[in-house]
Amino acid sequence: MIKLDLPNKPVKLTDELIAELTAKYLLDNDDVWNKTFIRKSVLEFSYNKCCYTECRLNSESKYMEVDHFFPKVHFPNDVLTWGNLLPSCKKSNTTKGELNTQLYPIINPTIDNPKEHLKIIGFRFYDKSEIGRRTIDYTALNDRQHFVNKRYDIGIKIIEIVEDINQNLADLIVDIKNNHQRIIRLVNKYKNLLKEADRKEEFSATVATTILTDNNNQIIINVLKENNFWDIELEELILELNFCSLYE
Repeated sequence: MIKLDLPNKPVKLTDELIAELTAKYLLDNDDVWNKTFIRKSVLEFSYNKCCYTECRLNSESKYMEVDHFFPKVHFPNDVLTWGNLLPSCKKSNTTKGELNTQLYPIINPTIDNPKEHLKIIGFRFYDKSEIGRRTIDYTALNDRQHFVNKRYDIGIKIIEIVEDINQNLADLIVDIKNNHQRIIRLVNKYKNLLKEADRKEEFSATVATTILTDNNNQIIINVLKENNFWDIELEELILELNFCSLYE
């Protein structure tokens, strides 16, 4: 889970249309939020990912659901309130159900910073607050079948790549002059790895946390800096990792 910026509501979602569609929902319980332009706008501000689990979603897929952060059963007048509509995978939305999030708050990533409430250790989420604890439970963050196993598979590959880069760098750096071109290629491979933790990528919090907490990664950083291979692009990529990561 990462912090999300909530954009302005879609131009087409005028106050008049909100009032009209909300009245329609109150009258016949119609799913008025499932307009194509609303779903598309909701999905885009989360980079086409579930706002809770960061699994990839598709606006045309039945697995992308519009979650009412404050459930419509408790807050029927807010079924189209912008900011109350969040992109969710089916598993998280079903698990959250009709939880009254006003009485029992969980993380709203458009408002709250997940860093204050959650941490990732060994591809699982752990709470740093009561809000974090409820978020884990009510959005199924640690469901093994749906999420933990996927994060594990991704994380193990990341660890292997970081270890491989570190070992190759150690072998090459002893003779920079003759190995300069090969080192540059290795640096580019490292950059491509760091880009997998960009906030737009699937499970970016897990990838970023895995890289930043790996001892081999810190060795890579130190070696590149000591030998003048560190550059602005790498600095920016590390900043992005720090934004996405959830570690102590």
